[in-house]
Amino acid sequence: CGMFAHKYPKWVAKLHYGEKYFAFDGVKDLMKFYFNPLKWGKYTNATKDKITSFEVTDYYKQNSVDGFKAFYVIRSDIYGPMGNELIPFDKLEDAKTFQKDHNGKRILKFSEITENIPYELDSK
Repeated sequence: CGMFAHKYPKWVAKLHYGEKYFAFDGVKDLMKFYFNPLKWGKYTNATKDKITSFEVTDYYKQNSVDGFKAFYVIRSDIYGPMGNELIPFDKLEDAKTFQKDHNGKRILKFSEITENIPYELDSK
């Protein structure tokens, strides 16, 4: 989207490709890039099979966690820099607590996030 991720350290998400990485201002925008990097530019080397790590910022602990293993709450009353967001947590129990406290609609594992979900979050 063109926003600067460094302005939003509480929301930073990164896709690593070896020693290079792309930083995003939230998981939602990262997922848009993950599913279709060529939509955003000539990122021919940014394919899923070349990802060496995926970091997200745990909402409660504010530390970096493995995005492939994280749990994501969607449609809560907490918004990120770009509005509705996939709110990441390292532990399922933390995601459940957040879901209850902030009216989250669902908890998703990474494997359950489909290409359409980030765009659906934009259309609240």
